[in-house]
Amino acid sequence: MALSTALWLACAPALVLVFAGAVVGAVLLRASLLPCLVFALLAIVALAMRLRLRGAGARARLLSGNSPFAWRRAPRTPEEFVEELSAAWQVTGERPTVVGSGWGFFIGRARARNAVFTHRLKGRLGTTAFLAGTELRDVERTLRKAHGRTFWSTPTMQRISIGSWLARSCHGNSGAAGKPSWYAASRVLVVDLTSLAHPEQEGARWIEYAQAKRDFDRYPGQFVIAAVEFDLERMSEDIWLQKGRTDVGYDRYTATLALREWLTAEAVLRVLFFGSARKIGVGVTYVPFDPDEDAVDYRQECGCCGRTIPHIDPHDCSAGCMSMQLDTCSLVCGWYETAKRSWRGVIRLSDANAFSPDPSWLGFPMISLLSGTVNYELIFVLPQLVAPTPRSQELRVQKLCNALLTLYEQVWGRSELRMGSVDKGLVFVDCVTRERDAPKVIAALKPHVHLQTVALHDGKFQGDSVTNAITRAGLYRETPRAVFATTS
Repeated sequence: MALSTALWLACAPALVLVFAGAVVGAVLLRASLLPCLVFALLAIVALAMRLRLRGAGARARLLSGNSPFAWRRAPRTPEEFVEELSAAWQVTGERPTVVGSGWGFFIGRARARNAVFTHRLKGRLGTTAFLAGTELRDVERTLRKAHGRTFWSTPTMQRISIGSWLARSCHGNSGAAGKPSWYAASRVLVVDLTSLAHPEQEGARWIEYAQAKRDFDRYPGQFVIAAVEFDLERMSEDIWLQKGRTDVGYDRYTATLALREWLTAEAVLRVLFFGSARKIGVGVTYVPFDPDEDAVDYRQECGCCGRTIPHIDPHDCSAGCMSMQLDTCSLVCGWYETAKRSWRGVIRLSDANAFSPDPSWLGFPMISLLSGTVNYELIFVLPQLVAPTPRSQELRVQKLCNALLTLYEQVWGRSELRMGSVDKGLVFVDCVTRERDAPKVIAALKPHVHLQTVALHDGKFQGDSVTNAITRAGLYRETPRAVFATTS
C-alpha cells in the first residue's frame, strides 16, 4: 500500500482516541479552569478533524494517498474541470491524475499524484447524461425513478464514480442471459490531457463510447471522462429475479450437477466464490422470475420466529449478510447458511446488482490494510475446443474450478469467478491473497489460459509482485479490452 494512504488511514482511529482521551482529561481536570479548557479545545479540534474525514472529498483524498485536510478547488462543471486539469498541468508540467471516489487507488495500493478530484462534479447533464463524479448508485436510482429502467449489470460496489466505472475495466456479475456492465453507455464527454499543454486547448468533446473505450486502452492515461450519456433502449426494466445457491465441488472427469446449474443459460447474473476456509465453491445465480406465474417461497419474518411472509430480498440486513457469507467467510471461518431455502428469495435486478455493502465507512480500509492482502483480478479466455459441445465447454470450467479448489488448500485467500457466455469462455478471476502467494495463483491458472494471454483489471492491484509473476510464468499481459476483443 502507498505509505501516505496508510498514514492518513491511521488518522481516523488516532483522532477517535485523541478525542476520547481529551474528553476524559477535561472531565478529570474540571476543577482547574485552564487545563480543562485546553483539553476541551483539543477534544473539539480532534472531533472536527474526525468529522472532516466523513466528507466525500476528504475520503477521496485519503483513499488516493493525499491529505484529507488539504484544500484544492474541486470543479463542478465540465468547463471548470478542463480549467482545473489545465492548471494542474501548467504547475507541474505533467499529466494530472483524475480521482473520482478514490476506491480504485486504494484497492490498487497506489497514490494519485498531481490529482484533480471530481467529487463535486456531480448531477445530471440533460435527460440521460450525468457528470463523471456522480456515484453509480445515484445514476441508477435517478434513471429508475424517472424512466423505469435500470442497468443490466453494474460493478457490485455502488459508491464508485461513473467516470471511473467506464474509463476502467470495471464489470459486474452478468451471466449468459444478461448484458455487460458497459452496455448502456452511449456517449462520453472526454478531455484529451495532451491538449492541455497548448494554449489552444481543445477542451471536452462528446464521442461514442465504443470509440472511447478503445482509446482508453490504446492510450492509457491520455483521456479522462467529464460526463456520460446512457441509452435507455439499452437498459432493462427492473425485472424480478429468482435467487438460488449452488455448491460446486471437485470432479476430475465431468462437470458437477451444481456447476451445470450455475452455468445455466437463463442466468441474468451469477458469481461463484472459492476460498481457503471452505472445501467447496459457493455461488449464487439470478434467473428471471414471473410473479404472475411463478410461486414465491416463504420465510419466517424474524428468522426462526414470527409470521410467515413472502421471501422478497433485500430485507433487514440480508444484502450485507449474503455478501459476508459468500465473500468474507470464504476467507475466514467458512460459515454460510446451509439451508438452500434461505437463499431462495426473489429480488429486483437493481437490488441484485448492488451486491457489495457500502464500504464508505473507514473500518473497511483499515481491515483491508491490516489483513496483509491485495486484491487483483485476472481476465482471460479459457482454452479453445476443436469440436465444442455443451458438456466439453462445461468441463473446461470445471477444470478451472478444480484448480481454484486445490489452490486454496495451499494458500490463504479467496477468488470470485465470474463468467457470461459459456461458449465464449471469457472469465474473470478476482483474487484476494498475500502478495507472496501471487506466483502460486498465476501458476494454478496458467493451464487454463488461452494463448497464454491474460489481462489485469486496471482498477485493482497491479503491483510488481503480480506483474512479475505473470512474466515469470511465461504469460503475456494484454489490456482487458484486448482480451475482450478475442471473444467478439
